[in-house]
Amino acid sequence: MKELNSVQNTIFRLGGILLLCGTCAYLFHQMTGMILFVTGVLGFTTMQMLCRYEGQDITLLRLRRQQLLSDVCFLLSAAAMTAQVLEFGPLWARRNLWILLLVIGCVLQLYTAFRIPSEWEKLKRRGGGRHLLLTGIAVLLCGSCATQQYNVTGTTNVSMLEGNTLYLKTFAGDSLNNLDSCRVQHGRISFSGVLDSTQIVLVYMDNAIEMPMVLEEGPISLTIDEYHRNVTGSPLNDTLYNFIRLKRKLDREMDDLQRLETKLILDGMDEEERHEILLAKSQRLMEANDKLITTFIVQNSENVLGPGVFMFMTSALPFPQLTPQIEEIMFRAKPYFKNNTYVKSYMEAARQNMEKIHTGQYED
Repeated sequence: MKELNSVQNTIFRLGGILLLCGTCAYLFHQMTGMILFVTGVLGFTTMQMLCRYEGQDITLLRLRRQQLLSDVCFLLSAAAMTAQVLEFGPLWARRNLWILLLVIGCVLQLYTAFRIPSEWEKLKRRGGGRHLLLTGIAVLLCGSCATQQYNVTGTTNVSMLEGNTLYLKTFAGDSLNNLDSCRVQHGRISFSGVLDSTQIVLVYMDNAIEMPMVLEEGPISLTIDEYHRNVTGSPLNDTLYNFIRLKRKLDREMDDLQRLETKLILDGMDEEERHEILLAKSQRLMEANDKLITTFIVQNSENVLGPGVFMFMTSALPFPQLTPQIEEIMFRAKPYFKNNTYVKSYMEAARQNMEKIHTGQYED
């Protein structure tokens, strides 16, 4: 499915609004109503036609044809209204034919606007959801929209990124799928499109992860510098990057232990005393790290950040397993977190592995 960019999506929505305004204005001033109606029809239909469905599902192909037929009815309705107001063309076309064509178009538009999302959900349950992205679905005359619009802009001073392509990748089961891409030009980064729900994505260049980001509706700003990565513009991204800053601070303190050991050696401290100091500091940092991660996941167990950070945390383990930290998280987390697909899959595998370990059946 070809997605609409932010400008095209704005034209699509404004077209629908002008179409409705033109229909109402026609009752009071025909010329004004015609201008608004024709402008709205052109904007609405042309943008909707750009949202081509490229899948193979027969039902969705049929619904897409019906949607295009409704666009044709809107265009013919605009032509008939113009003929009636300006008094040209055959007489039969000037006898309120535009009303009949508009009604047919609206019926088809409403029917497909409700059926397409329903069929999409059925297709996803059959395992085909990852190959399908429906965009530009609006319920005409109701003013509602089933998708969210995201707009990400950013800057970078990293020379190796200039002229290269950055990708937004999203999790799909055990794999990563490309969601969007952009070419870095003059240090500028720009992503835009639609999504059906808020989600965590990863910014990639080639096979290297640049940074995580929460993709949600509204303007988002990112910065990629040599030693600095940051995303702002939405509450979830602000929360995520505040956590990342605290986590990096603890990581730096952990890295400093080696330098501290070198300093203690140079100061002439004996090995046993040196070991006690380093062990105590290491344990304190590990406890602080575990507490930071646990608290963050629990506090965000009702949004995408909780499952997302849990995924990053458990991916560092050699195999799915139950640790005291994971058991505490599961005890304190909200139902939204526990019902997450990844969390449920991980916990099921972890329990099976722990049972095998206890019975001596586990093989690495």
